Amino acid sequence: MTETKDFQINTVTYCNKYCGTNEEVVIPDGVTVIGKSAFERNESIKSVIIPNTVIGIDTDAFRGCISLEKIVFSENLEYIDENAFTYCQNLTDIELPESLKSIGAYAFWNCGLTSIRFPEKISKIEWGTFVGCSCLEEIKIPQNVKEVDQYAFEDCKNLKRVSISSGVTVLSGGLFSKCRNLTDIIIPLGVEAIHGNAFEMCDSLERIFIPKSVTCIHETAFDQRKRKKKLTIQAPKDSYAIEYAKKMHFKYEYVEENPYVNG
Repeated sequence: MTETKDFQINTVTYCNKYCGTNEEVVIPDGVTVIGKSAFERNESIKSVIIPNTVIGIDTDAFRGCISLEKIVFSENLEYIDENAFTYCQNLTDIELPESLKSIGAYAFWNCGLTSIRFPEKISKIEWGTFVGCSCLEEIKIPQNVKEVDQYAFEDCKNLKRVSISSGVTVLSGGLFSKCRNLTDIIIPLGVEAIHGNAFEMCDSLERIFIPKSVTCIHETAFDQRKRKKKLTIQAPKDSYAIEYAKKMHFKYEYVEENPYVNG
């Protein structure tokens, strides 16, 4: 059992530090914020229960907790700050509460997550949030997400399938860089731009449909080695994507509608 003396809690219910060695930790009821580096590099803890009084998890709070396998979030959690769970490589399954409004940059960098579901109040996925999550195989970006920042899913080595909602208008730089097993991606009508290195080193990507709404594609959006490997760009006949394919010497096919939406 976790003892209250294992926690450093100030007068405004801010958890500064956990000093215990228990494998199973229950944070005391009444704590409202788990402070910066509160559990950082604690290699003992395997599970954490966060009470419903907690509304925030600060920077580096659980960074490097390499044994952490399970975390039960507060039902009133509003934010997870940057690097909060970086290098939690045994953390494979999480359920983010519907109260959550923001997830900071690199919050789950190099975690062992196998899946992720975004709550409805999340409107932006920050820079590098899921970099190096090599166990992720599928990502569904829902309608409520309007912006996905650079390198959000970089180096997710086993990511195979991505579905993006029509709320997103830009595929940011390096977004899926080094996702070497990515084979299927749905880019919806409404996306307007694909930035540099968005699909760099996506070695398994052989075909991609680009809708007519896209009017800007950076020269380095796709790995230039794909010219030799015959990446095929599928797009409507008079679209910008076809012009881009011709200019950059990629194979192309005239396809009016996204063939993968119901696939």
